[in-house]
Amino acid sequence: MPSDKSPRMETHRPPDWKLPEIRAVEMRAAVYEPRRPRNFESPLVAARDAVEFVVRLAAPLPARALGPVLWVGEKRLTESESLDKEGKEFRFWSFDRRELKEGAPIWLVWMGEKPSKGKGKAKFTYKLAVR
Repeated sequence: MPSDKSPRMETHRPPDWKLPEIRAVEMRAAVYEPRRPRNFESPLVAARDAVEFVVRLAAPLPARALGPVLWVGEKRLTESESLDKEGKEFRFWSFDRRELKEGAPIWLVWMGEKPSKGKGKAKFTYKLAVR
């Protein structure tokens, strides 16, 4: 006798997109020079009053179509680059140091997300970067 019951579908666990813990953050005032793209002109311009944030992670960043974003208080920093082959160290840029507030919490999230208010206290905060 035929049955309308479909065979059981196999399911797999979804990827773990959890971001690794931030182990260290170094910040310093610096001059930002945009990287030279090979195939097009960069829309970014040099910034003399920039702040460089070097973020070290506990584990490599998961490979994903979305990139990481560093939030410093209410300021979202999206310009970044990997500094090592392991994917545990990244440089983020703020192009205007006046937009950053002393003591602002620092969070790492995926592009399109905001830091969760229920995350507790931030482990790192912004300290005024001086030249």
